[in-house]
Amino acid sequence: MAKKKLNEAPPIDYGSGRERMSPDIEGKLRSQEHPLGKHQAFPDVDKNGIPDNFEELIASQRFQDVVQKVKDATGVENIDPQTFMSLQPMLMQAAQRVLQIESQNKEALENLAVELVVGEMGIPDGDLQFDAKLEKPNMSGMQQKPQEKKKKKKEPEFPNFEMEDEAAKRLQKLDLEKQKRRFINSLIQGSAKKAHYMYHLVNEKLNEINPDLIGLYSIVMSVNDLMYWVMPDMEGMISGGGAEQAMAGKEELDLETNPPTIRAKGLMFPILVHELYKGVMEYVSAHGLPSDPDMAQDVIGSEDTLPAEIWDLRLGPVIWEKFLEVYPDDFFDIDEQKRIKNYFYFKFVSLEAQEFLSLAKEILSGSQTGKDQVKKMIDDIVTQLKDEDYEDASGETKSVPDIPGFEGTMDSLDDITIRPTNKPTQELDMDTILDKINKQGMESLTKSEKDFLYNL
Repeated sequence: MAKKKLNEAPPIDYGSGRERMSPDIEGKLRSQEHPLGKHQAFPDVDKNGIPDNFEELIASQRFQDVVQKVKDATGVENIDPQTFMSLQPMLMQAAQRVLQIESQNKEALENLAVELVVGEMGIPDGDLQFDAKLEKPNMSGMQQKPQEKKKKKKEPEFPNFEMEDEAAKRLQKLDLEKQKRRFINSLIQGSAKKAHYMYHLVNEKLNEINPDLIGLYSIVMSVNDLMYWVMPDMEGMISGGGAEQAMAGKEELDLETNPPTIRAKGLMFPILVHELYKGVMEYVSAHGLPSDPDMAQDVIGSEDTLPAEIWDLRLGPVIWEKFLEVYPDDFFDIDEQKRIKNYFYFKFVSLEAQEFLSLAKEILSGSQTGKDQVKKMIDDIVTQLKDEDYEDASGETKSVPDIPGFEGTMDSLDDITIRPTNKPTQELDMDTILDKINKQGMESLTKSEKDFLYNL
């Protein structure tokens, strides 16, 4: 039997437990044939210089975490295939009991979900509106597979090398933007997946409604998380129309209201919290899309799909954890942490695609370079916030140094705190802006003109 090569990446690490992933999921992780496979932001080697399959590393961590949560919630020590079959009736019974209790306390729980998300995300009063409903959503508006690009007109017989060069550059940029969007989606889902368990933060209020809820939520959410790993991959089920039945939550952004509205539906309280949290993250993350509307649509059409979302739910929580690990939160109070974290996330997603992917790779690797870059970004934010607070307190106007990625204006800081600009848009005209783009390019647009396009 041949010895294992020293430079061969290790397989899935199950620790000492008997629990195992579904073989097809394990196979896709090993072959890296999934939406996050071979992502440009994933580190190539570990700290020992040995090539890694980064997906397997973070999947190992996430799977063990999920298994432990199930054991804590159910009291089951070993989750083999036979034991897992007994968990499904436990899940169904807990879910039915939850729905029964929540049906008698819908309004209180809907309001509590909004209160929880607003408080934990540090959203200032009046920046966003929320429409939260405890009910089962439908599939309308959900994208189940990547959109096919429209066929272009027939190319001329004689080659135009200048046009071909521009087309090649656009394709290269489009690929980078898709990679960036895929990573951002993993952060959105990863952070929101963690929000599934935020109900622990309102234990007292939930106990006032019904003392059984906390334990029931723990069973439902932990076993549900496990199903993402031990059941066969759901891509076939989705394409076959089974997603409608399995769907338990949905959110959408309404940008036509002032301020914008996060509309969320969830079958039960933890899922509703998840969807509200995800909606806020998606709103902020929209600043990471390309400034070119056509390219932005191409990126969304390619990356924002249900099969990809499932893999974001699997791997995103660990990616989000690694993102937070480099955040120096030990020198701020709680409220200031939330405020600065909002600024930092906005600044991060607003980076150009190549710079974004390079920094993301440093963050995931845990390198000192990544930590230094993040600290520099946060130091710049803190300096700017101090100057902003000084202006508010004194009424004086100071010359504030520009923050890279904020387009050099104080108005940009309003966006960072998830505050839409309130500048009058009636003087702006779409035809005029398009004409300016045609003549001078996207770079010539002012911030108010870009905001006008984004709002459309």
